[in-house]
Amino acid sequence: MSYSSSTYARIQREQYDDWLNRFYPKQKELMTKMQDGSLLKEQLGRVDQNMQSSIQAAELGNANRMARYGLSDVNGGVNNAKAALGTVAAKNGLRDYERERSMQVLSGSGMGMNQ
Repeated sequence: MSYSSSTYARIQREQYDDWLNRFYPKQKELMTKMQDGSLLKEQLGRVDQNMQSSIQAAELGNANRMARYGLSDVNGGVNNAKAALGTVAAKNGLRDYERERSMQVLSGSGMGMNQ
């Protein structure tokens, strides 16, 4: 075997060992989470947290703007309904994406090609 062939083979083995030791365990963990639904549950929990903090920030900003003119918010119920619809839309979008991602994993279409 020539020097370049053995060097190339050594580099390939090192890259594979690196992938096997560092990336494969994380990939396996994520695949398991995708299959048992815990990844979706984590994402849905984050949606609740993010939407709640966004809604609070928007309500505070609106209250401050209205207070500058001595007004109070009279559309509380409408804003709550819009917030609930936004949360539902975000969760439904996540569920659709999770379903699509699961199908890509099953079919292998989401994988990159190494050449």
